[in-house]
Amino acid sequence: MDPDRMTGAAQQAKGRAEAATGQLAGDAKLRFEGRADEAAGALRSTAGEAKDAARQATEDPQSEVEQLRAKVEQLSREPATPRLDAAARAADHYGAELDRYLDVIRQRPLISVGVAAGAGFLIGRLLSGDRYVNRI
Repeated sequence: MDPDRMTGAAQQAKGRAEAATGQLAGDAKLRFEGRADEAAGALRSTAGEAKDAARQATEDPQSEVEQLRAKVEQLSREPATPRLDAAARAADHYGAELDRYLDVIRQRPLISVGVAAGAGFLIGRLLSGDRYVNRI
């Protein structure tokens, strides 16, 4: 068995765990990185399988050539850069969310300023400790 197959399977499992953790924690970046690791692990595992098939091709060349051709076709259908694809999807998602928030702010500027001022006041009070407490 080729080491790339084992490494790919381990990377795939790690990616699944990261994606699940990101899903549970609500961390989109971790979830997308996990999916990208899972895809990279699958690609690496498939490459290891192709290497194993290449080793076996010396025994039965004709059938192995057909198997390798099928593996190459399968690999060519998969995206070459899963991390970039995941990053592009995340950027599109967050860009759309930002546009939506900016539209709400443009539609209701006074409410937005009031909410921001109130949040700032509350955060300031929480972080200030007890400096504003009257002492007797």
